[in-house]
Amino acid sequence: MAKTKIIVLKLKKLLQYGIPALLVLILFLLMLLFFSGSKKKNNGADASPLTPTPSAVSYRAGVYNSLITLNDTSMNLEVIVDTDRVKAVHLTYQDEVAAVMYPLFEIAATDIGNQLAAGTDISELTFSDSNRYTQMYITEEIQKVLQKATLDNELSDTLTE
Repeated sequence: MAKTKIIVLKLKKLLQYGIPALLVLILFLLMLLFFSGSKKKNNGADASPLTPTPSAVSYRAGVYNSLITLNDTSMNLEVIVDTDRVKAVHLTYQDEVAAVMYPLFEIAATDIGNQLAAGTDISELTFSDSNRYTQMYITEEIQKVLQKATLDNELSDTLTE
């Protein structure tokens, strides 16, 4: 037969080890709930007016340009648009000085262009940590160009004239 064992816990030991263990358990559960909580999908309520929703956008196909000027140097951002998506993004420098002073712009434009050509929505682009702010700046410029290319703007321009 099994022998019955009696465990005697002293109140001091219970308080010394039990309370911190309980606090660690509660902290673990809170962290688990915090990091695995359901993520709410953004239905466009927070979207900026420059960010078009992917399902409602139709563009005038063509090539659209935006001139980027930084410290007396100029770059031309060229966005090639199909009727429903961005096909390519190119950055050309006006002079060689800009290419030397701002080499990350071309890398950022190429990366963003590849993502957009693969079908990624402009609001869902991923940025690298080393080039984040440059990519964000170029994305803002692309959004301005796409705003010019939307068919909704063409209709509103003809109505105001």
